[in-house]
Amino acid sequence: MLLKINNAMKNRFFLFFSLIIFLHSCAQQKTNKPPKFPPKDYGKIKKAKSLTKPSYFFNLGELKKNSDSLYCLEIDTECHLINGKSTLNSYYQTSGDDNPKLIPYNFAEGEFLEGKYQGIWKYYDKNGKVIKKEKWENGKLIYRKEYK
Repeated sequence: MLLKINNAMKNRFFLFFSLIIFLHSCAQQKTNKPPKFPPKDYGKIKKAKSLTKPSYFFNLGELKKNSDSLYCLEIDTECHLINGKSTLNSYYQTSGDDNPKLIPYNFAEGEFLEGKYQGIWKYYDKNGKVIKKEKWENGKLIYRKEYK
């Protein structure tokens, strides 16, 4: 059985397909534009958040000066500049015992900046009492205070 298509049906199909084509052509097509080069902040150096410096713990005898009079730590015959917080340990010998012993204690603590003394340095006696404070700036002594 064949269906007869009258003019009204033809008009409806025509309008329907015309509407679909119209809507498809009007639909927004997303296009990605490449970024502008160079960006506005190109070349600006962003300040890094404070980086934690390493902490060093070593014996007083391990502290060396290189040819430039900068403090360094000698590892495998190479002198590596000290840069960060440091604690210097020393030893004292017990007395009055049959077997004297060497007891370690914190001798000093402070900070090195590229091999130079920097900031506040505190020096201690064998009982842990502060005996001296020094303020350094880029390897130069600013002031020293000694305690009794």
